[in-house]
Amino acid sequence: MNDDDSGGEYPFNSRSSRLSSSNVSSSGSSRSVKKETLSSAFDMESLNQNKLDEALLTSGRVSDALHSLLDWLQKAEATLSDDLPVLGDLDTVHMLIEQHRNLQQELAAREPTITTMRAPGNLSHTQHEELSRLWGNVSYLCEVRENKLTDALKLAEEFQEVVSIMREFLPEAEAQLKFRALPDDEVAILQMIEKHEKFEEDLKSHQEHVDKIKSLAEEILSSCHPNAVRFVKYYLTITQTRWDQLLERAQAKGERLREARQQLQGLAESLEDMLVTLTEYQALLATKESDPIPHDLNVVDALLKEHQEVYAELIKLSESDDFMRIMSTEAKSSNSPAQRNGSNMRLNDAGRNNPRYATLQSKWRTVSRMAIERKKKLQDAYDMLQELENFKSFDFESWRSRYLKWIQAKKFRITDFFRRQDKDGDGFLNQEEFVGGMLQSRFPTTKTELNAVFDIFDREKRGLIDYKDFVDALKPDKVRTRSSSRALSDDEVIHDAIELETSSCACRNQFRGIRIDEGKYRFGEKQKIVLVRLLNKSVMVRVGGGWIPLEEFVLNNDPCKVGSGDTTLRRSRVTSSMVNLSSNSPSLQRNPDYGSTGNLVGQRSRTPKSSVSSTGRRTPTSVTERRRTNTTQRSITPTVAFGSTVRSRPTTPNSFSTSTHSTSSMTPKRPGSATPTRQLDMDHTPRHRRLPAAPATQRTTPGHNLK
Repeated sequence: MNDDDSGGEYPFNSRSSRLSSSNVSSSGSSRSVKKETLSSAFDMESLNQNKLDEALLTSGRVSDALHSLLDWLQKAEATLSDDLPVLGDLDTVHMLIEQHRNLQQELAAREPTITTMRAPGNLSHTQHEELSRLWGNVSYLCEVRENKLTDALKLAEEFQEVVSIMREFLPEAEAQLKFRALPDDEVAILQMIEKHEKFEEDLKSHQEHVDKIKSLAEEILSSCHPNAVRFVKYYLTITQTRWDQLLERAQAKGERLREARQQLQGLAESLEDMLVTLTEYQALLATKESDPIPHDLNVVDALLKEHQEVYAELIKLSESDDFMRIMSTEAKSSNSPAQRNGSNMRLNDAGRNNPRYATLQSKWRTVSRMAIERKKKLQDAYDMLQELENFKSFDFESWRSRYLKWIQAKKFRITDFFRRQDKDGDGFLNQEEFVGGMLQSRFPTTKTELNAVFDIFDREKRGLIDYKDFVDALKPDKVRTRSSSRALSDDEVIHDAIELETSSCACRNQFRGIRIDEGKYRFGEKQKIVLVRLLNKSVMVRVGGGWIPLEEFVLNNDPCKVGSGDTTLRRSRVTSSMVNLSSNSPSLQRNPDYGSTGNLVGQRSRTPKSSVSSTGRRTPTSVTERRRTNTTQRSITPTVAFGSTVRSRPTTPNSFSTSTHSTSSMTPKRPGSATPTRQLDMDHTPRHRRLPAAPATQRTTPGHNLK
């Protein structure tokens, strides 16, 4: 049972009391030094005044001596007035007594001078009466002051005594009230309660000292010397404040001990109740375990729900406060040996010796293990039956569709998985490799479905499948199934054509066409959007200022169909035309296709990608005809020749005649570029790297073969 230690610093604890007491002591010592300094100065002044008066009398200057003596007596009378307070703390009263003693000594020293001056013939009658009156009055006030100081000294000593008693008692009492962890043993709690009751009785006995300090301080403050007001108020405030806090802490500790005893009594009752509950659950689980699990999905589902309710009740029991306290006993007791001295006493050491605690812990371990095992068996049976139920409606086409969507969402390649599983590189996978690899890839499927898929492709029943057949079966359909009830729209025709042209891409990041809007697509990794239209039953793509067929566009932009398969090693079609050209270069003058400053219509008319009929209508050139020609297609890139002030859209040559070309008509190299430019002549035909075309016969999926 842990309680936070709230016995920390507070305004007037023992430490602050000692510091304050030291401050007061230092103030008292400084006052003593000041008192001694003033006393010595006063004695010196008195001695000098007496010598002056005696010298005046000896020299016959009686009037001057009388005047000086009368001034001193008047000052002494004002000092000894009854209205001046003389009460205070012990140091202040001692200082006042010392000052009064010096005054008495000075009176005794001036008495011979007074006697000499009162001799007949020295003073007139009026002067004699005035001197006698002042002398008698000062002597009387001096006796009265002495009596007052005697009473003030007794009062200050009594006040100092009770203050000293409380200054010794308060730190000890505060140390006993420091909050410590309470044991989980009812006997120890009762002993602490008995000890605390004795402490409360001791507190009550010191209540009279606090009351006495309060009454004495009020009496002293009623007629207190100004120098002692601050110290008396300090002693009163610090004592009263610390006493009030001590009473509050004592009351709080008593309540805490009584609550701890009540909790222990309630914990014992809860312990017995939990033992009975766990025994009932143990018997119930043992009975359920003896019954076999049926092979009916609905029955197993009902059993699983029933067991989940029992399991939830066990979890609720384990999360109760009483159960957590009991179960934490063993965990805490196993860390280190018990330390019972002072605040290091362990919280739950008593629980280690309680046999009922050990019984509850053992019972809980047994019941929780039985509940977990029962839940696992029911869950496994339910999953197996559910899997068998779902397999009844298994369809390879739906499974294939799910797998393709998952591959596309994960941005994986189908071949990556099989190449990773094919350790020996023979192109075949056994059933264990196929099923295990699929499950490890976290594709949402089941082992039963994977076994069925494996059986579909294992036609020869050798326990092996050719993963190339599997990859071919997973490829998207070449042509969308057409409905006999209606004709396909232009968008559908365009979509089918794009899928047909891009499906043969073998790049790591497949070259695909993504539809952005009607007639607008984005191809590959480029962010540029191109226009796609259906013109004369041919799918055309807008490039530059003209239109080219879709298959030619894919041929020129798919990395695996043009140039090198690595796009970082291929010469860019854009940058190859943006070279340092001069407007007065002789090569440009000989070849008008480079750096032409003509209008766009003229440039488009020079491109062989499309032809314009006599009516002005543009007709596409077939791909077969273009492939017969020894041409290398170049992109139309707007550029400005370096050093030229005329902005133009030069058209790179996209066809070469069969005649021999001079060196100046070839594309010049970019300065500093290591990429070679193509050199085409009549003896060398352009090299087109294309994937092998699919056979004309329609490829059937393994699913169709099974049919």
